[in-house]
Amino acid sequence: IEVIEMAGPLLKEQMIKPKYDWKKLTDQIVEKLELKYEPVGVYLVPAEHAERYEKFFENFSKPNGRLTYCQAVDTVRGATNYSKLAERPDVLVLKAKDFLCSAGAANLGFYDLPEAIKNGERDFLLRRFPSIETSKVTREMIPHFEAGSTSSVVVFKLSKAPVDPHVVLVFGNPAQMLSLEGPYVMKTGGRLEVDVLGTCGVCAEMTVSPLLNRKMNLSTLCGGARSHAFKDPTEMGIGISGIEFADLVENLLARQNIPKRQDLPKELQ
Repeated sequence: IEVIEMAGPLLKEQMIKPKYDWKKLTDQIVEKLELKYEPVGVYLVPAEHAERYEKFFENFSKPNGRLTYCQAVDTVRGATNYSKLAERPDVLVLKAKDFLCSAGAANLGFYDLPEAIKNGERDFLLRRFPSIETSKVTREMIPHFEAGSTSSVVVFKLSKAPVDPHVVLVFGNPAQMLSLEGPYVMKTGGRLEVDVLGTCGVCAEMTVSPLLNRKMNLSTLCGGARSHAFKDPTEMGIGISGIEFADLVENLLARQNIPKRQDLPKELQ
């Protein structure tokens, strides 16, 4: 308690006032890529000094019952309402008790995985792996935050961002996601190495990996995500840290202005 008092409360302008115009950025990327749904922002409230953060989100909607992380994301983007609230919310705040999927909650840092999943036994018994050892090492390599490091997660339609998101999730068809790969590397050059397994596609691959690995990550989603929420089989997604998103949109707009091959001078074709 003494440490909290010495640190002092967060200032309103530190927490609430977004640095970027998220409505403008959202409109730009949706228009250029012709996205069906606008991106989703994610803000992770740390467990340490959580009370200093959570007061800023206390008036936003909480689900009326348990749901998966995928369902929460699908809800705020406007596809389906899994929140069990009368009206679909644009912002949804989730605590550990609200999660239907233990793997998703564990990956996001709410708590540790159940031992039977953590040690590989469950997936081995489900005949997903030829041995417990391969099951365990694969599970260990799934991106995840430290158990107990997260107090709550706030997911929101990006145009309605109440705060700068830690991560932005963009969903679309393969051609639309392909359009983001080039613009992402335009600033630094190089190549994009993807961290993907096809398991925990939205929680681990799109939300955790971009923060842990400090790079945009592509996901083909996963069986759980498609079973519980994302019904379009052509959909996939990317996750990118919020501080990189503005540059991504700017580079996307610049890339879209590159002349098409048929418009180039003949000597350059």
